[in-house]
Amino acid sequence: MHHRLVCCIVGCSILPYAEAFARPFRQHGLVSQHSPVLAHSETSLTTHAHAAADNGDAVDASHLERRKFLTQSFVVALLPFVSADVALADDTNHNDDGTSTTNDTIDPSINLPKITSKVYLDIQYANFKQPKRIAIGLFGDVMPRTVDNFQHLCTNNDGPTYVGTSFYRVISDTSIQGGAIGKDVNTGKSGTSSFENGSPFDPDNFNILHTKRGLLSAVRNPNGSIDSRFFIQTEDDAGWADGRYAAFGIVLEEEGTGGMELVKKISRLEVKTPQNSPKEPVLIVGCGLL
Repeated sequence: MHHRLVCCIVGCSILPYAEAFARPFRQHGLVSQHSPVLAHSETSLTTHAHAAADNGDAVDASHLERRKFLTQSFVVALLPFVSADVALADDTNHNDDGTSTTNDTIDPSINLPKITSKVYLDIQYANFKQPKRIAIGLFGDVMPRTVDNFQHLCTNNDGPTYVGTSFYRVISDTSIQGGAIGKDVNTGKSGTSSFENGSPFDPDNFNILHTKRGLLSAVRNPNGSIDSRFFIQTEDDAGWADGRYAAFGIVLEEEGTGGMELVKKISRLEVKTPQNSPKEPVLIVGCGLL
């Protein structure tokens, strides 16, 4: 008991320094992992880019790799001193920005949420002879309002629509980001929801973990609200997004569609720095219900 108390005190005293060490990474939109300790120190080497708060800042991958190694080393050294008593008192994991996950979390690699509807995006790129299609299944039971917004933007004929928007940022073998409706269609600085006045809104929850490639998630504004912008992850392990970005759908391998092979190809296109925007436009030229 005495040992646990000492460990708890030592852990609590060291924890703020871990947080200070990790803070520069968070300023670039790099996100924590699942553990309460890692949440104060672990970071991702990717440039995300997935939040409007990132403002398109590019981060050198090799530099981040070195900093990630140092951070991980610090965490490994810290873990033995931190008692389980430091863990949060309830079953909610809180992030710095107010977002959270709970014990209601869903791991789609084990149990994929029910697909309540399907939509498609038709993609045109410079060397495509004709548009190629991405089919997406939406999790309407788990994420009703977020799905309603996305689905309306895929089907609108006389309002905001994804037609004419682009995949404005791609990160090789990590994600592709698109759906910026409005004046910043090619930069991703802003978006428009399908709701009244195109106003941003809060996502339903953050319960779906980012453990499966092809997951579709909403891009965040600095205050945590969402609009039309989204990203598709290309790898299974995207723990940096858990509790911060709301997943609400997944790319489907439907007959006659490009599936994840197409998503991966887009993620590997040549880009212009520092925005990581494709050198040739990747346009959404059609969308709707399947």
